[in-house]
Amino acid sequence: MSSQVADAHCSPPGKWAGVKSSDSRALTEGLESYARDRLAESDFFADLSAGRMRPESIRDVFGQYYLWRNRFHRWFGVCVARTAPFGDAPNVSRILREIIGCLAREIADDHHGLAVSFLSALGIDDPAGITVLPVTDAYAKSFLHCYSSADHTGDEALAALAGRELAVPARNEIIISALAGHYGITSGLELFSLRASLEAGRFRALWEALADEARTERRLLADAARLEIWEHITFWDDVYSAIGGSLARPAAGRMRAGR
Repeated sequence: MSSQVADAHCSPPGKWAGVKSSDSRALTEGLESYARDRLAESDFFADLSAGRMRPESIRDVFGQYYLWRNRFHRWFGVCVARTAPFGDAPNVSRILREIIGCLAREIADDHHGLAVSFLSALGIDDPAGITVLPVTDAYAKSFLHCYSSADHTGDEALAALAGRELAVPARNEIIISALAGHYGITSGLELFSLRASLEAGRFRALWEALADEARTERRLLADAARLEIWEHITFWDDVYSAIGGSLARPAAGRMRAGR
C-alpha cells in the first residue's frame, strides 16, 4: 500500500463496493469485512503475524503509532465542531454524548499511560526521544485537513471516525497474538486488550444509528468510513516502508521477554 499526503485523504482509493442494502447492520458487517481484507493485504501486519519482523522495526513502527495516538483526541474535536446545531438533526445529543464519553474514557482509563507502558515493554524507555516521521505527521493532520473543510459534512467526519474504530478489533487481535506468540511480549498489551476492542462496539452502534438517521447520503457515509479504514491500515505500511523494515525480514526472536 502507498498512502498519500493530507490532500489525498479526501479522495477514496475506489468507489464503495460494499453492501448496498438499506440495513445498517449489513453495511456495518461489510465495513468490518473490508477492514479484515485490508489487514490481510498489509505488508506490516503480514510480517508481524508471521514472526519475521526485526525487533527494531517493531519498536520503530509502534513508536510512530504512539506519536499519532497522542494526537488522536483532536479528531474527536473535529467531529464536535462539525456536529449539527441542536434542533437541526434528531441525533445531536446522542452523538455528543458518545464523543464526550470516548474522550472521558481516554482520560479515565489513562490510555496515554498504557501506551507508555507498552513502549517500555518493547524496550523504549524514553518516548520523548522518538522523532516523528513525515508520514506520521501527515496522517495525524489528514483527518483535520479533510473534515474541517466545507467539502465534507459533519456526518461524514463521524462516519470516518467510526470506520477507523470498526477496524480496531481485528487489528488488535493480530497485534496481541503476534507480539505474545512470536516476540515474547506479554506485558503492556492492555492498550490493545479486549477492553479496547469492546470500546469499538460503541462506535459500531453509533455507526448504525448514523447510517439510519443522518441526512448525508448513505453512500457518502460508507465511502468516508471505508476510506478511513484504508488510511489507518495504510499508515502502518507507510511507516514500515519509511523505516526500511520491509527490506529485511529475518526471524525476529525475543524482545525483553517477561517484562
